[in-house]
Amino acid sequence: MQAGWLMVMFHKGDAAYRGERRAAMIAFLGALPMFAIFPTAPPRTLDAFVDTLAERGFSLDHPRLIRFYNPIAAMPSHHVAFATVTGFGLSSSASGKWRRRGWRGYPAAVALVVIATGNHFVADVAGGAVLGAVARRLSR
Repeated sequence: MQAGWLMVMFHKGDAAYRGERRAAMIAFLGALPMFAIFPTAPPRTLDAFVDTLAERGFSLDHPRLIRFYNPIAAMPSHHVAFATVTGFGLSSSASGKWRRRGWRGYPAAVALVVIATGNHFVADVAGGAVLGAVARRLSR
């Protein structure tokens, strides 16, 4: 969602593109020190949790997939950080009250999904939301 939205903004020559791109980069780079200093595995890797994808034969920890992401990089949640940047960015340019409200609710929807799927703990989600909000603030 984040990359697609930025590509559309760039293609349209949107004046807000640079600020939104900067917010996305701050959110991305802001999490990297935490991933390096305090690596945290997602809840789906714990014995007490059931990885429903793995039960159906699709493991996110497959050697071919693990090359594309860091399996112990759950805190803060990049999912929620990018959803916060995207949701509030799109809400600021949305026409109509309901569209603005819908985009502002997008980060909460993403938070619900990543917790329900066992990709993040509540603290990871909170950290991602703070990171996204700080990235938006710093990009202005």
